[in-house]
Amino acid sequence: MSAQQNDIDRCIMRMLVECTKVRTASEFTGMVEGSFRSVLPHGSMLCGIGGVSRQGSHIRKILSVDYPLEYFDPLTDEDGRLDSPLMKRWRETLEPQLFQSGRDDHLYPDDWVRLFNKYDLRNTIAHGVLDLGGVFSSFFIFSRIPGEVGAQQAFLMKLLTTVDDYQGRLGKSKKALSERQRDILHWLEEGKTNWEIAKILDFSELNVKYHIDQIFLKLEVRSRAHAVARARDLASCRA
Repeated sequence: MSAQQNDIDRCIMRMLVECTKVRTASEFTGMVEGSFRSVLPHGSMLCGIGGVSRQGSHIRKILSVDYPLEYFDPLTDEDGRLDSPLMKRWRETLEPQLFQSGRDDHLYPDDWVRLFNKYDLRNTIAHGVLDLGGVFSSFFIFSRIPGEVGAQQAFLMKLLTTVDDYQGRLGKSKKALSERQRDILHWLEEGKTNWEIAKILDFSELNVKYHIDQIFLKLEVRSRAHAVARARDLASCRA
């Protein structure tokens, strides 16, 4: 094994140890800008937590380092949901998503590529992890990475989210919500009635009521308000 590879391995081990000790936003930023940057050089970073549905994500909390937040404005709908081609691919695969400017342009819509290039977000890798209920996710985006983005960067992102996932799951319920139940919980949080949810999702009211009962059971709550509060508590534990 080469001396260079030994140095990389030591940096990775130091990063993993530091990840397990992170408790605050400032500690996380220090770790990212220190040991993590030594193994994954980058010009900007964004991470956060948000509710996940097929229509997009409601971002609850973010931490940004030199990331142009104006990039997200055209990607946000009137209900406040945020979505992008990278986010859609992540929801479909739950695997790290890579975008190399010039190399990967043909894989994405032209208008999004133009938006991406407008803010100079070349060479990006993004990944996240769902909570056990499948309701919220924590996510990480690193942009302006020098050189090629590929398997090595994807591996590092998996390491980062694996540590985050392990810490976030401690003490939480192991009863996962289905995709339908996650959608219904989102609309409960928006204050919709059973009838309104049924119309939005093209379900019967009886079907909606059944799924709400299952949500109550899995989240160990007895009311709609408590279900929403419980979901938010699960998210805040990951912040």
